[in-house]
Amino acid sequence: MNRCTLYRVVFLWWLVAAAAPLFASVPHVSADTLMARLFSRRAEGLYNIGELFGNLYVKQRVKVDRKNLALNAFPDMARFDSDARDYVTELFYQLHYTGYGVLEMRRKAYNTSFGRGSGEIERVTEFMKVNPYDENLLQGRIFSPLHPNYSKYYNYRVDSLSTDGGRVKISFAGRFDNIRLLTGGWLWLDEAGNVSEFSMSGWDEQSRFEALYKMVVRGDAPAVVERVSVDVDYNFLGNKLKMTAVGCFDYKYVLPVNRAAAFKDDSDGYNLSASSSVVWDTTRVADAAVYATKNRPLPLASDEAALLFRDGDDAWSANARQNWMWDLGEVMINSHSYDWEGGGVKFSPIIDPSSVDYSTGRGLSYKFSMNVRNSLRGNREFRLRPQVGYNFKQSAFYWRVRGNLLYNPSHMGVVGIDFGEGNRTYSSAVLDKIKSMALDSLKFENLNLNYFRNFYVEAFHESEVSNGLSLLTGVNFHRRTLHGNADKQLDDYGLPVRKRYVQFAPHLRLTWRPGMYYYIKEGRKVNLGSNYPVVVWDVEQGMNGVFGSNSKYARSELDVQYKMGVRGGNKLYLRFGVGGYFYTKDVYFVDYSFLKQNNLPLERSEELGGVFQLLDSEWYNAANKYIRGHLTYEAPFLSLQKLFPRIRLFQNEYVYYNLLFLSHLCPYMELGYGVATPYVDMGLFVSSQNAQMHRVGYKITLSLFAN
Repeated sequence: MNRCTLYRVVFLWWLVAAAAPLFASVPHVSADTLMARLFSRRAEGLYNIGELFGNLYVKQRVKVDRKNLALNAFPDMARFDSDARDYVTELFYQLHYTGYGVLEMRRKAYNTSFGRGSGEIERVTEFMKVNPYDENLLQGRIFSPLHPNYSKYYNYRVDSLSTDGGRVKISFAGRFDNIRLLTGGWLWLDEAGNVSEFSMSGWDEQSRFEALYKMVVRGDAPAVVERVSVDVDYNFLGNKLKMTAVGCFDYKYVLPVNRAAAFKDDSDGYNLSASSSVVWDTTRVADAAVYATKNRPLPLASDEAALLFRDGDDAWSANARQNWMWDLGEVMINSHSYDWEGGGVKFSPIIDPSSVDYSTGRGLSYKFSMNVRNSLRGNREFRLRPQVGYNFKQSAFYWRVRGNLLYNPSHMGVVGIDFGEGNRTYSSAVLDKIKSMALDSLKFENLNLNYFRNFYVEAFHESEVSNGLSLLTGVNFHRRTLHGNADKQLDDYGLPVRKRYVQFAPHLRLTWRPGMYYYIKEGRKVNLGSNYPVVVWDVEQGMNGVFGSNSKYARSELDVQYKMGVRGGNKLYLRFGVGGYFYTKDVYFVDYSFLKQNNLPLERSEELGGVFQLLDSEWYNAANKYIRGHLTYEAPFLSLQKLFPRIRLFQNEYVYYNLLFLSHLCPYMELGYGVATPYVDMGLFVSSQNAQMHRVGYKITLSLFAN
């Protein structure tokens, strides 16, 4: 071997030896394999926390780069002062988490440089509630990349040169640029397979965010979040804000599942109650600034201290003298809460896009509501909820007041009363006339059937007989009076005319939720949900001669609802119902419990439970027997995201199939397709009557600020 060849061999040997540590640092397994191991460990429950209790400190800073008058018009935003561009807020919480997925946070103190309104922007507080192992993040808006149900929506890769003391860094990014997915992030896996750090970035309808979570292992419990850093760039309608926040957790104890009492089942196997008693610190904070000085775990920067410092004139009182127009505007566009010891009241915004919706069948509707609650001795509680609404198509004003007293918390025993202005309707005499008419000659718009106004009072008592089985008993009272010139119209039809009908009816409802999981908290039973269908049987018996009642009948309805999850965040909603009136005598009014139109706009959860969008409201009273069925399929990425990849605002897509059998309608069918976005929810529907095309219509609900 000549000298040149020897030099070459030595150099190659040295190159291989020097590069060995470099190649050794690159994991020899793929990111998908590592994530599969994480998902497997998650399925075994190795990341589940049984119970934890501790304190949380949040320091938030908001810098205003640009703003206009619209900024103070956003519901639940802090009220920004005209001459200030920099704000600091400190929040002190106590928190308690149990393995059945309930996180309770109680605010202990609140120190801020905001001079008006609540001074709190809740956006950053949401980031403090994140557990990377949760199925959904940020109040359910984001699909977690650490959950197997959503792994198909993310790409994973192992970073090159990423091992560090046995740790592996895995980067991820959403396969779609969609509002439900994180745009990017990474996680560190330690030797035990736990996530030691987690970073995520994403966006919503108003801002972009980045958050970093540092985890810590306490004893034999799985890793929990120890510190959070958040950056939010808010950019909406020309308003630009920079929000930064840091959160520090101080845990008193963290328990794994096998040591936590939260998973100690009782004889029925569904009781997830924690037997440990959590001792909350209920000492009232007289001066938040003094409390913050004594208890903050992180020091304030000099400029932060200057913003929070108040000498002589308090920052709150200094800004209290505001233009009355601002105060009026705040009342109009924001929800407001007024709390007292053991209770409070909350008003919905008077001007709120989510209070308005429009559909072809129902027209334009608006609602306003308030909630009053007050705690009593022995964990009892009183609640009152007034609601008002207006339907522009019917030119009708509706109102309702529902109050109840939780008197037996351990068995969910409630006594209550519900009264208000119900659906306008027509009597069975008109129903008989409708039955005799052919479908092609039946035109509800020509009949003007809103003859009787309906004032109702329902008094009830409800309690759980056993876990998941509830019994409601009560009485219903209705006073129906002729509306407008209805007496002349009825006389023209040759129908009997009576100016007032009174109905008194005992009422019974049996609700069965098999397999109901629950826990007992401070002597109060709290239901968590069931994996089985909910079955409800509702009966009512009209009686003559009681409080002037002149209507005798029997009504019976059966309603079954089932909601099931499908892999990938998809959901399937099923509903079936049947009911009718029997043993009818004299004049009666068809008024079903489940087959009716709610004159106030419904919540989305109720919409998914089964609603006929294009069915005229008069049909609900046009038969003394019915059969109904509904199927709704919900999918986040069904088709639109693939067809229009540049549009990123599709949150969910819905496919509807509704079926109804009534007299004259055998059957009535609706097919629909809907899409939900952060700003507006839209749906397109087509219906048929007796296998013939009936109507094409749509529904629009403004969803901005719906939460």
